[in-house]
Amino acid sequence: MERQQRMRTLRESLLAKDIHLSLRATCHRDAVEELLSPLRGDGRVKDWKKLRTALASDLPDAPFGGAPSSIFFHHARSESVSDLVLVAGRSDAGVSLAGHEGRVKLVFVAAIPEALNNEYLRILGAISRVCGDDSALAELTGTPDAVSFLKILEKACRQ
Repeated sequence: MERQQRMRTLRESLLAKDIHLSLRATCHRDAVEELLSPLRGDGRVKDWKKLRTALASDLPDAPFGGAPSSIFFHHARSESVSDLVLVAGRSDAGVSLAGHEGRVKLVFVAAIPEALNNEYLRILGAISRVCGDDSALAELTGTPDAVSFLKILEKACRQ
């Protein structure tokens, strides 16, 4: 019998501790590594090494299709996590992507167990919408703390 899943909120998947507003990385590969490292010991991560391998093995060199050009999404479906895990980073200098003109300011990395695919699509769709809005994007790139960053994203998830 398949277990009934309730809808996740953004706040359950993206914790304030997992929002890094001063990324040091200058390329997207290093940014993903920088964002993943603090997930060691996170209760939602069953096997950090498998999670890292899943995310590092299929790292694209281009922005996520349909996402605004100022953001980079990367994800993996993996049983190394027990729930949808989302981390975010911001770089004032920007993060480079091979073959992509310009630099991205926001990097989002998600890991999801197969059963939560719809949750992932709903939440990342909302993030993409808010990042595609110039005024909301300006708020995200200028907000001074992780809690405010999360509140801006949450508004989009309620729409």
